[in-house]
Amino acid sequence: MMNTLPLLFTTALLIPGASSAQTLVSTEPQQRTALLELFTAINCGNCPAAHTVANGLTAAHPDDLVLVEVHGGSLSVPQGSQPDFRTDDGAALWSAWGVAFQPQGLVNRSQLSSANSWSSQVPVVLSAPSPVNVGLASAYDASSQHVSITVEVYYTGTSLTSTDQLYVLLTEDHVIGYQQDYVNGAHAAYDHRHVLRGYVTSVDGEDIAMPTTGEFVQRSYTYTMPSAWNVEELHVVAFVQADQGPVYQVQRVAAMDGSTSINESSGGTFIGDAFPVPASQLVHIPMEPGHNGGLLVVTDVQGRTVRSLNVNAGSTMLTVPVADLADGIYTYGLAGADRKRMVVKH
Repeated sequence: MMNTLPLLFTTALLIPGASSAQTLVSTEPQQRTALLELFTAINCGNCPAAHTVANGLTAAHPDDLVLVEVHGGSLSVPQGSQPDFRTDDGAALWSAWGVAFQPQGLVNRSQLSSANSWSSQVPVVLSAPSPVNVGLASAYDASSQHVSITVEVYYTGTSLTSTDQLYVLLTEDHVIGYQQDYVNGAHAAYDHRHVLRGYVTSVDGEDIAMPTTGEFVQRSYTYTMPSAWNVEELHVVAFVQADQGPVYQVQRVAAMDGSTSINESSGGTFIGDAFPVPASQLVHIPMEPGHNGGLLVVTDVQGRTVRSLNVNAGSTMLTVPVADLADGIYTYGLAGADRKRMVVKH
């Protein structure tokens, strides 16, 4: 049976030139990162060799390459107790790209290619600059099985097109199940990597219209994770693509409290990392001794102030009550100091 994602709500915020609101994405120009979408199937005996190539590339480029295995086609139909990795979104991708056989792959959505060309394609992608940076964070609430996602996009340059698309999806790693293999024989307990579970956005993405240099886009999503999935192996993937063009940048974080969070210090009072992670009642924030104090401000993913507290000069630990705050990701900081993130879950 094909999987679908029960999306609860989506919010969006587009702020031209509002880089001060960003906490997950850098405002400095960065290189492109690579997305490899591998079209595969459990009854494809030639696919394990392609998996080996793809997994080798992700090991060689752990911070710069994201792999998504998209199961589809007639060879993905399970027989007996075989796993069913088909998804409606995966079928849509197979159709959109005209995938007639497997294994094949897309490197940054250029064109379908075989595994023997991926090793040469990926370095070319990584050598090019990106006009846009992507930041990503995720938090998981075990009681409700809700996953909360925040995506930040910042344009350091000009896109090739007047409209870009933002995509957010989920993959699950280390899913054990059947896999045909013409070289080594069929595997009853094969380690399936980076399996597409479904798109959080539409499979067609969400438009970022008329992006300009200095533009900051922030979007958030909440959905319920199916109980059959292993949240400890679940990952969120987000990427920005030029309309009908190349993927600019892709990020991947753990669904369970993962983040690309950055700290942009302005030389002011040092603020430490909030703990515990996640917090349900109180958050504790270490402070640098000898500081002059100030006003600490906590904001939600929309940039709205949800808490403000006076910090006494010289205090070494600040305690912030969060019992009344909704589950999610928040940021905190003093004027002229680092801004960091904290996670609230009840």
